[in-house]
Amino acid sequence: MKGTILGFDPDTNTGALTGHDGIRYDFVRLEWRGAAAPPPGAAVDFIAQGSQAIQVYPVRAAHDPGEGETPKLVYILYLVSLAVGVTAIVGVIVAYVNRADAPEWVKTHYRFQIRTFWIGLLYGLVSLITMLILIGFLFGLFTLVWWIVRSAKGLQCLSRSEAYDSSATCRAVSAGTHRGKPQIELPRRNAGGAHEGECYRL
Repeated sequence: MKGTILGFDPDTNTGALTGHDGIRYDFVRLEWRGAAAPPPGAAVDFIAQGSQAIQVYPVRAAHDPGEGETPKLVYILYLVSLAVGVTAIVGVIVAYVNRADAPEWVKTHYRFQIRTFWIGLLYGLVSLITMLILIGFLFGLFTLVWWIVRSAKGLQCLSRSEAYDSSATCRAVSAGTHRGKPQIELPRRNAGGAHEGECYRL
């Protein structure tokens, strides 16, 4: 059943939601399948069990794939910069210029791209400074792989119209729809038993 979160109390780890049937249901934190605490007004999918809601999954709004074309171009410019270095500068300028007016999910990519540029620049300078010793070559190789992986992960998220999580690479099932079917964020449990999104750190 679909519904909407009314509220959640982090002190008692309990919350309430209203179903599309007009009935109010209570739920506990253990039944929440989202990565973060349930925000008021969030759309959810759940199973009604009496007056209780179980297996409460967040259902996110669909993103327009067309909004991701510009950040996609930036990732491509970053990859091309491995052969033509100046394109990375063009890419970060594009990210800075477009960040302010972009939808929130696209902003996550611009922020990630800007961080990638400056951190990559720092790594590159360290590699050059230490090039006279073996560690410079190894660190340069690491920087090359790191740059490619971050750009590839970003492109992967854009291909699924997903935001780029600042702390992890998106692998959570994309919000919205795919091939006309609703999608929800599927969680997994970490070693401590807590729910978290299926994401992998870079």
